[in-house]
Amino acid sequence: MRLRFQLSVVTLFAILLSSFSAAQRDILRDIARALKEPRPASELLAQTPMFVVTNDETLFNLFRTYLPPVHAAEFVSLRQLPSRIDELIVTERSVVVIVDRSRGDLTIEQRYVVPYDLTLIRRQDVVIACDVLRDSKGTCYRVFISAPSYAGLKTAIERFCKRLVREPRDMRMQEATPVAVCVVITNAGQEFVNAFAERTNVNFVWATPETISRVQDLLITETEIYLLIPPVPVSIRERLPFNLKLLAPNQSLAVKKNKGGDYWQVLLYGSFPQALLGLLRRYADISNVPEEPVVITHPVIGSIKRLLIVPFGDIVYYRDRVGDFAAQVFRAVQNERFANETVMPTKPPEPLYDWSPFQDGTIERKYLVDLAKVNEADLILAGRLAGFDTQSIRTQRLSSRPSPAADKQIWEIATVRIETATARLQVWLYEGKTGEVVWSKTITGTANKESVESVRQVEATKPPSLQPDRVSMFISDEKLYASAATAAVAELLTTMREEINWLVQPMPQVIVKVFPTVIEGLVGGVEVDKDAVFIYIDIGQNQSIKVGDAFRVYREVTVKTERKTVRLEEDLGEAIVVAVYPEACKARMIFGADAVIRWKESALRARLTRAPEKVPAEQPKETKPEGSNQQGERKPSPPILPAPSEKKP
Repeated sequence: MRLRFQLSVVTLFAILLSSFSAAQRDILRDIARALKEPRPASELLAQTPMFVVTNDETLFNLFRTYLPPVHAAEFVSLRQLPSRIDELIVTERSVVVIVDRSRGDLTIEQRYVVPYDLTLIRRQDVVIACDVLRDSKGTCYRVFISAPSYAGLKTAIERFCKRLVREPRDMRMQEATPVAVCVVITNAGQEFVNAFAERTNVNFVWATPETISRVQDLLITETEIYLLIPPVPVSIRERLPFNLKLLAPNQSLAVKKNKGGDYWQVLLYGSFPQALLGLLRRYADISNVPEEPVVITHPVIGSIKRLLIVPFGDIVYYRDRVGDFAAQVFRAVQNERFANETVMPTKPPEPLYDWSPFQDGTIERKYLVDLAKVNEADLILAGRLAGFDTQSIRTQRLSSRPSPAADKQIWEIATVRIETATARLQVWLYEGKTGEVVWSKTITGTANKESVESVRQVEATKPPSLQPDRVSMFISDEKLYASAATAAVAELLTTMREEINWLVQPMPQVIVKVFPTVIEGLVGGVEVDKDAVFIYIDIGQNQSIKVGDAFRVYREVTVKTERKTVRLEEDLGEAIVVAVYPEACKARMIFGADAVIRWKESALRARLTRAPEKVPAEQPKETKPEGSNQQGERKPSPPILPAPSEKKP
């Protein structure tokens, strides 16, 4: 109703416009403009195709998140600007220039492409400028957003895109807002500056030890942040709030020192590049850096030929939701290439009958040494999925929009359910020769889901009261368990890179071997024929299964006593593959058929063991071998494999 009323009024003004004087027409235009519904500037901008000139794809995608879903934007890197500046000056498209000055800046020769005087920009200024160009073909815009670093740029983009306007001429603006800046001194390079900028909420300018003179004045008045890796020049060491000579070569440090009021000297020192990245993740909020030095000692791992991964333990109750967690960890660590070769053992050392002592960290060193010796491993990685922490929060959120009644608002109350699952993963890394613990950690991975349960509207003058948050431990979406476990595995890989110094060594390209025992599948069906029993397994040609492969069929048995709970594998028999499909295979039981029929309703598993040399079958005795060569030697013949339709003679 309100929209129809506005359209009617605008139409009426347009009809009567020709009968008024120029001054009266201006008044009527202002009235018509005031009746238009204000819209975000991003909606008007998205109505025209545009070039977006910015430092890199990260900033390009950041800007696009504030545009409507349907828009036409072409990315132009700041490096490409010199070769395309003539095109951008005369184009009929809109041109948006977004500059994070910590990643690179415009030159004075490129000033013609932006609607702002570049010589007026100070180091601490956040600039937002927009001009509107109109011709017979339509309207286009020239937008310029510039900030000292990522935090200020993100805020500026959001402020510009959400600014409410009624028509194109309202897009015109120019503003320069000074913000508080810190000074970052680093010898780690642009990649680490970008990583720091995207994690922190401070604005900064940065310099290297060689260009520190450019920010010498700011070093006196502003907060200093040092992001350093070896070697550190002597000129920089003298300025630091901690004496780096007190650290061992494999130690990292985080500390800050007050230089008066709210200004600090902050030092994040990593003994190797990945360690510095870990400190940036840990202290994304600079205010959390402690005043007392925090020293982190990193294990140093040399040349590793073979890494042995003991099957990681999981939780029986969550197994159907998480899946094969041991295989997931193995594949993830294997792909990271921490060692030349990554393998999984076939069985625990005698007299142990399962992996539980390895998984809970109670294993004796002699068993670790024995296992490493048998598998020729330099390192052993073991651990378990210790548990899940879940939380569900129901909260209410309030938003509003204008009401047809002048003194009221339409309040919208949304009830939102936020579900969180956190997986806890315990990990131990052992040295193979001695069985000593090299590194241990408890790692967490979190998965969240937010859903709107209900929405109700209230028309009132004042905002309605909201109900307090309700917290429970129950989550309805069980997929969050698998997502949290995956997040914990990803965090494991990141933490191993950041907390362990894996020495770089020249390695030829190698093919990582996987023990055949890790290839296993679930038995999805049992077919009883007159003379044979067949099983269907959910792995096939895509998993390198071929006709003639042998599978050991077993079921898992849980034994509970007062002292502990033990999982055992009870062998039921052996089967030979007789038919292979892309994602499944059919196998014939060569022994243990009765046991498989008995337990066919249970969760049976089949593990690949070998390709058999012989298959039991009755063959007629021959006095003279056929197919012999001239020397009387018999030519080798392939094994006779049973077929699904084959019957006993």
